[in-house]
Amino acid sequence: MAESKDLSNAPLVLYVDDERPNRIVFEQSVKTEFRIKTAPDAKTALEMLAVEDAAVLVTDIRMPEMDGLDLLRIVKQRHPQTLRMVITAFSDIDPILKAINEGLVARYIIKPFDRDEVMQALRWGTELWSFGQASAELLRRILQTERLASLGGLAALYVHDLRTPINSVTANLDELRAIAESTPALHEAIAQAPIDDRVKARLLQKVDDTPELVSDIKEGMQLIQGMLGGLWDFIRPPATMSERPVIDPLPVIRQTLSMYQKLTIYAEAHIGYRGPTQLPSVRMSPVALTQVLLNLVGNAAQAVIARREPNRSVAIDARPAGDMLELLIRDEGVGMPPEVLRKIGTPYFTTRAEGTGLGIANCHRLVGSAGGRIKIESEPGVGTTVTLLLPIAA
Repeated sequence: MAESKDLSNAPLVLYVDDERPNRIVFEQSVKTEFRIKTAPDAKTALEMLAVEDAAVLVTDIRMPEMDGLDLLRIVKQRHPQTLRMVITAFSDIDPILKAINEGLVARYIIKPFDRDEVMQALRWGTELWSFGQASAELLRRILQTERLASLGGLAALYVHDLRTPINSVTANLDELRAIAESTPALHEAIAQAPIDDRVKARLLQKVDDTPELVSDIKEGMQLIQGMLGGLWDFIRPPATMSERPVIDPLPVIRQTLSMYQKLTIYAEAHIGYRGPTQLPSVRMSPVALTQVLLNLVGNAAQAVIARREPNRSVAIDARPAGDMLELLIRDEGVGMPPEVLRKIGTPYFTTRAEGTGLGIANCHRLVGSAGGRIKIESEPGVGTTVTLLLPIAA
């Protein structure tokens, strides 16, 4: 019989779960390689951590009295060197995403767990903890990279599951579009109906608007399908990358601006395009360009709204610059001080409570993948100009 491994001085792994069978299974699964202790609740876990440092904390999300997220927040503050992970059912993806976004965990494990996956995660965690004792800054950078990788894994799950309802909506839209083609006959029937004139007028307006509404929804769904396809390709790149498509950027610009036309009513602001009526073609996916412009115009609109002054503007201008096309998104919003401007584009850095900090980072990725680049200039109380440089198609 092989001798058991001496783990008395090994880094500690602490597993927290309110269900005793889960604790027993987890401990039995990993005890041959790791020094493992378990706790039935968050309070007990915190008491144990006050006595002995743990290299890795693995906790369930849903527990009575104090849940896993609250435990992770306290451990992050009191024991920042402890590597934190969550283990929970697939149906609890939203709490996992919240934990990753708040920087509470480095990795997640889905129940029922695979033993090999858990062992690999614990090896990574204990080794990284040991390494971090000598270099806290490098540990922080590695954890940031791991956090992005974890989000990528979650994104793959969401993309996979979103395809089915989106395909269903798209199919139903095709049916609705066929109905919308019958609006002339419906208009005539309502016009002849013996009903109140005011009611009749509202119904006729709704009927007449239906084809345009269906068309707008169809375009929006096609954009979403394209974005999901692009995200799927990014998560799981194809074996060979096809050449980037050549597109006219002007229709994309106009479509993006049309989505923010309500800004003119809500904030008493002006929004529009101020460039030439013809632009050179660029090498970039129309979906990718739409994503970039939606982010940038959306940020510009938020900056104008935050200023709370009427007659401010958001505008897109354009001009060729050598072998590049410059698209300038200008706003007369609140602007940004230098210390904020330096951090813009850093993942998870945001100045808005509801923001994620990923929008500009994704813009840099999409534009960089197309061979272009982004420049941002801003002045508090004046506004912001974002310049997109996109390669012109030969």
